Amino acid sequence: MNPHDLPDAYKIACEAWAAGLRRPPRVSVSQWADENRVLTESETSEPGLWRTDRVPFMREIMDNLSPWSDVERTVFIKSTQVAGTEALINWIGAVMDRYGGPMLVVEPTIEVSELLSQQRLSNMLSASPSLSKKFAQQSRDKKNKALLKEFPGGILRLAGGNSAASLRSMPVKYLGLDEVDAYPGDLDGEGDPVGLAEERTNNFPRRKVLLVSTPTIKGASRIEVEYERSDQRRYHVPCPHCGEMQHLEWGNLRWSQNAAGEVDRAWYICRECGCHIEEHEKPKMLAAGQWVAKYPERTTRGYHINSLYSPLGLGRTWRERAQQWLHAQGDVVELKRFVNTCLGETWEDRRGALDADELKARAEPFKFRTIPVGCLLLTLGVDTQDDRLELQLLGWGRDEANWVIDYHIIHGSPTLDETWDKLTEYRQRAIYNQFGIPMRIMATAIDSGGHHTHDVYNYCRKWQHERVFAIKGSSTPNKAILGKPSLQDVDYKGQMHKQGVQLWLVGVDTAKSTLSERLKADAEIEITRRKVHFSIDLGEDYYKQLTAEAYDPEKNRWVKRRGRRNEALDTWVYGYAAALHPDIRIHASREADWMQLENLLQPRVGDLFAALPSQGIEPEGNRELVQKDIPKEITPSNPPDGGFFNAAENSEPETDWLAGRGDDWLER
Repeated sequence: MNPHDLPDAYKIACEAWAAGLRRPPRVSVSQWADENRVLTESETSEPGLWRTDRVPFMREIMDNLSPWSDVERTVFIKSTQVAGTEALINWIGAVMDRYGGPMLVVEPTIEVSELLSQQRLSNMLSASPSLSKKFAQQSRDKKNKALLKEFPGGILRLAGGNSAASLRSMPVKYLGLDEVDAYPGDLDGEGDPVGLAEERTNNFPRRKVLLVSTPTIKGASRIEVEYERSDQRRYHVPCPHCGEMQHLEWGNLRWSQNAAGEVDRAWYICRECGCHIEEHEKPKMLAAGQWVAKYPERTTRGYHINSLYSPLGLGRTWRERAQQWLHAQGDVVELKRFVNTCLGETWEDRRGALDADELKARAEPFKFRTIPVGCLLLTLGVDTQDDRLELQLLGWGRDEANWVIDYHIIHGSPTLDETWDKLTEYRQRAIYNQFGIPMRIMATAIDSGGHHTHDVYNYCRKWQHERVFAIKGSSTPNKAILGKPSLQDVDYKGQMHKQGVQLWLVGVDTAKSTLSERLKADAEIEITRRKVHFSIDLGEDYYKQLTAEAYDPEKNRWVKRRGRRNEALDTWVYGYAAALHPDIRIHASREADWMQLENLLQPRVGDLFAALPSQGIEPEGNRELVQKDIPKEITPSNPPDGGFFNAAENSEPETDWLAGRGDDWLER
């Protein structure tokens, strides 16, 4: 062999060194997917190599997730069938194959994460050549399990939004949060799961965070709040006739129906020229589209899209969507589902929504701790927080008419005796009504949920003879507002102690629905016939808390609005449950019971010289209620007004205890 034909070893070594030092070409997430992602028949109607051109509105969203992009946080609020989850899977593939680094992907539950791993993720790893080589031995590798997969230069962990432990496991550079509206509001008492997950990214200055979800209830939707904080981008497409760029809105879709009432054709109306746009023109419109930000100065990128953009062959047609809309009319559950999954918008039942300002306008001119005429018994609802007790004092009358008599906060940890001593002092003070007659709280319901269950049990055990009882809320639909109690104490034989503390289950969703319907009905009737009466002393925050939850017809339960406290609503529910105690039973009291209470608490003054009326037969009903709880003697030297009376302080009345009757009270 001619020595001159031999390869130049030095040249080869230099080229190898140069290749090793050369920066690899930048490949964006969308480019990686177009070159490497292979879809299988089990996951799509169009198997084969992924094509971003089929969903061009997803290109910018995916490329935000590339390591060199300046975008740190991306929010995507969407309808179904617009490739939101596919974009997340493409990102996972690009990280595993090209980028490297620790990555965390969070699904609503651990079970959903396992399903994602076993189906969608496994399909990508086995069908995409660049990944299948790296994970050929994963079935025999103990390091690669359903929720944990290691790859060269990085690791992928799959977690559940319902598991605090899975969200605090490791620091991550890449964070994908899927279907965030399905996460719980407060995870195991540790806070918002989105916030817990994002804390994992603090160690990485060039972190990437993606939040994806279909929205749910107005005010309770996490993804809507995130989108409203972003630059709020919409995908604008050109009209084929006039070229006007616009985003597609449901209100501009039109359709015709045949004799059977079915939609036979649908088209879109250009907002500029009014021309008809046929759906077969949509591919060219999508290809020429672009994202337009409403607030370009904001750093978080937010994207909103609805199902009108679904590519032909990959989603429902305009005609099918119009038919779905018609079928949903008159069905609240189906209408909500359509608004969420087809329009990508939050649901709000405007026909019966409660407004805090409107409720505040109903406030009546009676002050805290005064007893309006018609209020004949008192109950107390107590909510237990880590640093306080919140109390709502309710008054009750005929037909379950209700007055908010007081709202009070006792600051202090429930672990301290002095906190409960203040509650006892509050409960045991009498409130004098307008006739100078003292009224006392007849039953108290205390929430035992949270971190202080044992403290609540101890207090209720001590004072159960005064109808102080522990409750626990249940969100089961149509559950009785106050169910049967269960024993909680165990004696030395290991048996339930019959004289120990009892725990009563409260159907909180049923009670909230009852309150909601009463407040809606009150808006249509005069003030004297209302069921719920508010004191003028209640602040604005009370009404915000009272309307802090919204009913989700699809889930058939009440959900908390984002960023809203709800103690006022909870304590009202507990006070209502107390009024249903077996010794009180306002829902079963008859007119004779109310009459006897009224005669004792609000006596009518007649002619002093007339013959005394016959006592007649004592009315039946809640005899223990009217005999045991009404004080036998009333001897204050200076009958106070409706506020709390403390004999030790020898308080003077601030107003006429005869409620303005003055010197001519005998004539009335």
